[in-house]
Amino acid sequence: MQKISTLALFAGLAGTTLSAQAQITLDGVVNAAEIGTSGGKYTSLGAFTTSHTPVPGGPTGFGNAGLLRMYGANSSTKLYVALAGTIEAGGNNFQLYMDLPNKTGVPVGTGLPDIAGTSTVFGSFASGKIGGTKLELEADAAIATTGNMDVQAAIYTATTGVAKSLGDGTSTAASNDGVASTLPASTTTGVYSLFAGTRVAYMASATGLSGNPGNANGGGAGSFALEYEFNRTSLGLPSGASIVRVFAAYVSGDAYWSSDIIPETAGNGTSTGGLNNIGFSPDFTDQAKFPGTQAATVNVVVLSSRQADEAVVAMSVFPNPGRGETTVAYQVLGGTQPVAVRVLDLVGREVRTLLDAPQSAGFHELKAGLNELAAGTYLVKVQVGDKVATRRLTVTR
Repeated sequence: MQKISTLALFAGLAGTTLSAQAQITLDGVVNAAEIGTSGGKYTSLGAFTTSHTPVPGGPTGFGNAGLLRMYGANSSTKLYVALAGTIEAGGNNFQLYMDLPNKTGVPVGTGLPDIAGTSTVFGSFASGKIGGTKLELEADAAIATTGNMDVQAAIYTATTGVAKSLGDGTSTAASNDGVASTLPASTTTGVYSLFAGTRVAYMASATGLSGNPGNANGGGAGSFALEYEFNRTSLGLPSGASIVRVFAAYVSGDAYWSSDIIPETAGNGTSTGGLNNIGFSPDFTDQAKFPGTQAATVNVVVLSSRQADEAVVAMSVFPNPGRGETTVAYQVLGGTQPVAVRVLDLVGREVRTLLDAPQSAGFHELKAGLNELAAGTYLVKVQVGDKVATRRLTVTR
């Protein structure tokens, strides 16, 4: 079974209230005050846990540079993604792939279409290309920031891809001193309007990744980072519950993938397990090489919409506390819709999938055996279409 990395940024999962205001300062640093489980703060989406110190048998990743951790946060109008780490000067770049609701991109397991030319990091080069890479998320769009501080984007349909620099053609679109820049309105039009109003901030380290404060704590508080602030409206995120899947990687300027990917593959970056580096046009659906799922799920819900979702889903769990068996009840409105019922631990990791299938309109009850779960507190999450509700469940013995 593939593991799924999940981040749920809404009140029911964390047991807190999601503020309509994000608590993020876009300055290229993930500060301690910005990390937490309350609304509007950064929550970890996964980390690259292998040390970047060279190991016997070969270098780790691209040496004294790379990814440490990925974070997500949201408000009623913005979606934030931070990539803690350091990009070496030049064309090497942090890439972020996105699967957005209401968009249709390259299906999971289908090679990314070729993009001609070498003007962007998403193109085709003499030694290799991004085209042909198979992801474990539907690729609707990607954004990259190079060590030269050029911000570039790729937009995909099921069969085509286009890419360009989002700078103004004469200067870079970002700086490396933590000062936030807004992508020029002149370049974020047409298919690139997904990134209209996007702000970018990056803090460089003068001595590479070893000088990044986050290198000592796994990309934790104080990490220098590449931060993106996206407009929810530009991304086309619907009101209510919105699900965005993301995947981050460190890639050379000519399409060669380093070991650094988040969600990571265990053992990557060592000489004794995984891959020192990944290479050209990888197939992330190949479980032999890349066990696990290279996609993190972000559920973004603002408070008012969440309250409406709770009423629509009309979810309950009984008996609770439960012993041996419990029943999950919920409502499906508006005709047949996809329904997923999952049990999560308190940090959002999936423990069991109880149901993942279309269901007809009406009230439904799903009986769940509890004998396989250890005693403790869990979260039961019901998603009906784009509506999400969550309840705590205590399992006793």
